Amino acid sequence: MLENDQTIEAVKQNMKDAGYTGEEIDAFLPIWQSGNKAESMRLLSKQREVLLVSIHQKQAELERLEGLLTAARG
Repeated sequence: MLENDQTIEAVKQNMKDAGYTGEEIDAFLPIWQSGNKAESMRLLSKQREVLLVSIHQKQAELERLEGLLTAARG
């Protein structure tokens, strides 16, 4: 599926940026390279869910802070 080292490096960097560990990246790449789309999608979707949960937690924290700011303004 991946054609050159530059593409592999780009995938590695994207995964790192998305919060994957080096071990997770190393485990994923052979699956990706084999063309196993179903397993690749499953693993990527799993990390997507982790990131979405994190975003929602941060959003809730921001909303609580906004509430405090509103109260402080009186």
